[in-house]
Amino acid sequence: MKVSTISQYSVFLPNEPGALEKFAAVLYNAGLDIEGLSSDIRYEAAVVKFVVGPMAEAINSQDINRIITKAGYTSVKTEVICVEKEGCHGAVLGVSKILGAAGINITSIYGSFAGNKHGRVFLVVDNVERALQLLSSANYNGACAGSAVN
Repeated sequence: MKVSTISQYSVFLPNEPGALEKFAAVLYNAGLDIEGLSSDIRYEAAVVKFVVGPMAEAINSQDINRIITKAGYTSVKTEVICVEKEGCHGAVLGVSKILGAAGINITSIYGSFAGNKHGRVFLVVDNVERALQLLSSANYNGACAGSAVN
């Protein structure tokens, strides 16, 4: 299990057919791949939150913002917690149980899962330092298994 912080980018897109495709093409053409994605659509606009994959580690976050801005989009960068686990069942249950027991509020959550082989959960919480400490020191094998619910 790996617990770390990762950069999340939020962009504002028009709520119309093809808007996400056009934006995704900008990232893809810059060598970036979306690995986690969430959206909140309200009437005329959408806020799309995303994290990019490992190939982005070689690209400075200022450069990612520059790529987004140069393409005509407005973006906001936020550091989020990333919990990554191989073969993890019940990852959301495990993470939410650990943080809930400590009184830490999860204000946003989404993930990317490749079947039962690999899972990543992205979290925005009200106490990042404490959440990192708890998740890093937790017996996460137990938290991911069915034993998380007693």
